[in-house]
Amino acid sequence: MATNTGILFIHGAGLNASIWDDVIRELDVPALAIEFPNRLTDGNVNESLKMDDYVRSASEQIENWTVDEFIIVAHSIGAVVGLKLANQYASQVKGFVAIGSIIPLSGHSFASTLPVPMKWILPLILRFLGTRPPDASIKSELCNDLSDEQTARIVSTFTPEARALYTTRIRYDLPDVRRVYIKLTNDKSVPPDLQDQMAKNLHADEVVMMDSGHLPMVGRGRELMEIVKGI
Repeated sequence: MATNTGILFIHGAGLNASIWDDVIRELDVPALAIEFPNRLTDGNVNESLKMDDYVRSASEQIENWTVDEFIIVAHSIGAVVGLKLANQYASQVKGFVAIGSIIPLSGHSFASTLPVPMKWILPLILRFLGTRPPDASIKSELCNDLSDEQTARIVSTFTPEARALYTTRIRYDLPDVRRVYIKLTNDKSVPPDLQDQMAKNLHADEVVMMDSGHLPMVGRGRELMEIVKGI
């Protein structure tokens, strides 16, 4: 009996599922782009959410997806949710691809992976300034190699996340599947040397280099699609 295998895409903080449109459009396999809660909303609507709320929302979307097994492709902080999902759906997950992702060790948080002193001050920044960076930071860190039109779309649709997404310690046991880290060599949000450590935390079987900023699915969608298909 043929097995129905799909690709599960998970976006990063502040973004939404539409960032994967150019990649998914060219795929010839089932694909599902997870949507984090309360997209395209202003203010602090996500302030009270817990990590479990993100995982639960993603799980509900997966439960309505008609595939037998899937590969997780997670971007940036989306890998934190992806690791929890990989643990939850261990019997169905057949691969894990991280794109410029933060990969905390089990028992640690996103914030704990950052270099000193950022790992100490990030919780304070999130507490007092919130989780939506200034527009200038979004443009320089997330959109440094995007067009003006693409940049405007990212800035205008950016959704503040819950602080818990950054600070919650997660526990997981990643299935024994192929693990690939796509290193973004022009990333201004997650520096390449930090990505090297994240690939080690993932115990990646392969590191694929990509000359791209933080959002290759937006700026280099076709190239990223070919890499994903190759994997």
